[in-house]
Amino acid sequence: MFDRAKHPDHLYKVWPTNADRDEFRTVMRGEGGAGRLAEAVAYFQQEIDAWLAEAAEPEDRLGMLVQTLREQLRLVIIDLEEHDDAQVVFETLNSRGTPLEHADLIKNLLFRDAERAGADVDRLYKTYWAPFDQDEWRVEQTTGRITRSRLDVFLTYWLTMRTQREFTASALFKEFERWLLSSAVATEDVFAELTRYAEIYDLIDDHPLHGVEGRFLYRMKVLQTSTPMPLLLFLYGLDETVLPLERRRRAIRAIDSYLVRRALLNLSTRDYNNVFRDLVAAVARQPDHADEAVIKALSAMQGHHRHWPSDYEFRATLEQDPIYSRLVRRSVRILLEALEDELRTDHTEQLTVPVGEQVGAKLTIEHVMPQSWRDNWPPLENDPSEGADRDELVHTLGNLTLVTARLNPTLGNMAWEDKRQWLGKHSLLRLTHGTLLSAPPNTDVSDWATTWDEHRIRTRGTYLASLSLDVWPHADDLRTDPLSSESSSK
Repeated sequence: MFDRAKHPDHLYKVWPTNADRDEFRTVMRGEGGAGRLAEAVAYFQQEIDAWLAEAAEPEDRLGMLVQTLREQLRLVIIDLEEHDDAQVVFETLNSRGTPLEHADLIKNLLFRDAERAGADVDRLYKTYWAPFDQDEWRVEQTTGRITRSRLDVFLTYWLTMRTQREFTASALFKEFERWLLSSAVATEDVFAELTRYAEIYDLIDDHPLHGVEGRFLYRMKVLQTSTPMPLLLFLYGLDETVLPLERRRRAIRAIDSYLVRRALLNLSTRDYNNVFRDLVAAVARQPDHADEAVIKALSAMQGHHRHWPSDYEFRATLEQDPIYSRLVRRSVRILLEALEDELRTDHTEQLTVPVGEQVGAKLTIEHVMPQSWRDNWPPLENDPSEGADRDELVHTLGNLTLVTARLNPTLGNMAWEDKRQWLGKHSLLRLTHGTLLSAPPNTDVSDWATTWDEHRIRTRGTYLASLSLDVWPHADDLRTDPLSSESSSK
């Protein structure tokens, strides 16, 4: 019926998708294996063995099983004519069953086009698409309120970058199909581009947490903001001969400043999809000066949902607002972590501030003057309000630091003298030693550490707010900062 030497796989009446073919051959030859198909074979062997062991005449029962499989199992067979399109038939049949992921429909579309063009489909699969069928791309991720595979999420970011259009997650396949028809890009070029940007996406996802870029990407994850991703794919996709590293880092600092300033002012993220789509368009017009394009576009943003908070707004919020009670904890934590990073110098022991879901949990936010201050912190003798403003003041930046999760409950509401000794003995952070246990630079307060009161909280808050402007500068300061390689490693 077939040429075994030329087409050995024609032996099989059922033929799986590319990713499963090697393992399928192995299990069909009875050679075991370690994948899902081998697990399926082992499962049925175990179940059949157990079922046969229950019978007095196992051979009779086995005969009944064979007869059932041969005569009672119903199969649907579809014979296609020469000009029928198997991929289209597959999509049509599947539309009445369990919905495919958009990635599977896109894969189907691309391979259908490749077949029509007479391309070597097996080569295209092995060269470009095979990694996308691995488990790491099929893990479920939640963006906003929608849970999808990591591959669907990546394809959404890539297509947004490519089209600079807004579309819903449910419209991914239709938008891809529309783009493919209108773009006139060769199918193999699409495969190659997806593979290239998938590597960039992996690089962004697994970027080390140090340096300008690493800290920004960490903060983006903590803030649960993924809308900049199409812009990041574009920036990282530019060769360094087009966009030098320094310019990319300056662009990233601008994005970081925009996101963090708005987060710390508790401003809406509702229009971020439009903001970052506009930024992709701006950078696409000026890729070799992407940093300038980003800074200019962000500076021009208007309205409550889009504007880039000024130095005045940012400083005033950090100096005066009870940020601990008004913001989500993760926003306050990234602020304190960034200030600790900024306080470190070339002469400081190079300890890395713990960050991330696992390591970052070791550091918690500590109120120096406790929230229950009335227990051990009597108001100042000359205070006519008897400490009435402390309930808000204790939540301001000037009264916050970081300590380990074990030390935090120990400190509790203890008086300043005891708390000072515990912090001095156990804390290694510059945020604590350089601005709390000793006076911040250029602070004219004698005997700083003898007490902790309203004046010291406000003084420290002013200093830390000023430092925050250096961490997250606005447009003019970014334009004049060359961002040397030394500063980028902080």
